[in-house]
Amino acid sequence: MLIIERSFLNQILNHLQDCYPQEGCGLVAGDAVGRVTAVYPIKNSLHSPIAYQMNPQQQLQAMLNLEAEGWQLLAIYHSHPQGPETPSNTDIQQAYYPEALTMIISLANRKTPIVRIFQIEGQRVTEEKMKVV
Repeated sequence: MLIIERSFLNQILNHLQDCYPQEGCGLVAGDAVGRVTAVYPIKNSLHSPIAYQMNPQQQLQAMLNLEAEGWQLLAIYHSHPQGPETPSNTDIQQAYYPEALTMIISLANRKTPIVRIFQIEGQRVTEEKMKVV
């Protein structure tokens, strides 16, 4: 389970709204029990409404920072500007960090984004729970 404070979730949602109509992306760091400690918004180098690739320098800096803080990579988030809030075939194929959750946010209805979290290991996709505190 991912435990996230409302302020961190709002940070993610605001970042993705700012990226709209392109996909936005970033990293979520946390502790060993799954509590979020930091969010790292990262630029989408593809500038695409249907795909994302994290800016390599920003991604590396975020990974170095969370490691220096003693945190773990809890989740990788990205938006689906036109929905759905489920992993695409590309998301499944590109799940390069199976230990991290995949957070997908549908902005098909921008006033009420839908957030879902998945564990993707190989071709197996399992929905996980998120607790907002």
